[in-house]
Amino acid sequence: MSFNDYLKSKEFTAKTIASIEGLAERFLEWAKKENIEPRQVRYQDLLLWMKHCQQRGVVQRTVQTYVYGVKNYYDYLIERKEIVINPVANIQVHGVKRKTLYHILRPEELHALYNHYPSNTLAEKRNKVVLGLMAYQGLKVEELIRLVVADVKLKTGQIEIAGSRTGNARTLQLEPHQVMDMYEYVKETREEILKKTQEQTEKLFVAFRSGRFFGNLIQCVLNELRKKNKIVKDAKQIRASVIVKWLKQYNLRQAQYLAGHRYISSTEAYQQNEMEGLSEEVNKFHPLG
Repeated sequence: MSFNDYLKSKEFTAKTIASIEGLAERFLEWAKKENIEPRQVRYQDLLLWMKHCQQRGVVQRTVQTYVYGVKNYYDYLIERKEIVINPVANIQVHGVKRKTLYHILRPEELHALYNHYPSNTLAEKRNKVVLGLMAYQGLKVEELIRLVVADVKLKTGQIEIAGSRTGNARTLQLEPHQVMDMYEYVKETREEILKKTQEQTEKLFVAFRSGRFFGNLIQCVLNELRKKNKIVKDAKQIRASVIVKWLKQYNLRQAQYLAGHRYISSTEAYQQNEMEGLSEEVNKFHPLG
């Protein structure tokens, strides 16, 4: 498999593939000039290369792009079993804004939030089902909005998430206690809401009045959760907590599939939530700090 074929298998666009190939080629040219064997590159060599980029006037964010391109090249070598460890995997570029680090909710905290959510009214029963898909399947708000009834497979206890421009399609297993609540919602609660509104729609989640309502629904859920746990911040925090849980349970590729990430780097970004910061060595010796 060529490097180009490897990148195509990752579903990169043609433009991105050309960019990554160009970045890797420039790095290999630099390594050749420095008499560095690419397959034996050391952490110190990479720092030297990054310092070389900086001296040429390359800004931090662009260096981060360079690092990402080279990382893909070494992922390719791992795929070909030419190397075992990606030397670029833990390289961090200082001075670049990163993903927000959230306080991660433990699995038992997520379960408690779901288990104690009220389900007395029709709206509460609907909202609890929404919460379940956030707390156990890690769905994004936009994915929840796009769901239709046909996506729910009650017989197998699964839910299908359609792919989009920013996420991959996937089939996720519902927790056993979720299936009962989902069944009641689809067969009874949802039908009662539709009778009150006299609307016809295939959307899974419906409102008591026409118009956009999902933003208010999510805010209502979050407000209720904060009564039980003041640490709850927003929907993204809940999703991050689920992905971090998956990273502990499964390998990186499996977690990537469950999260629906198009690129494995998106999944890797959640690993920093398990870190207390960069290592002392990186903080001390990083050339771009």
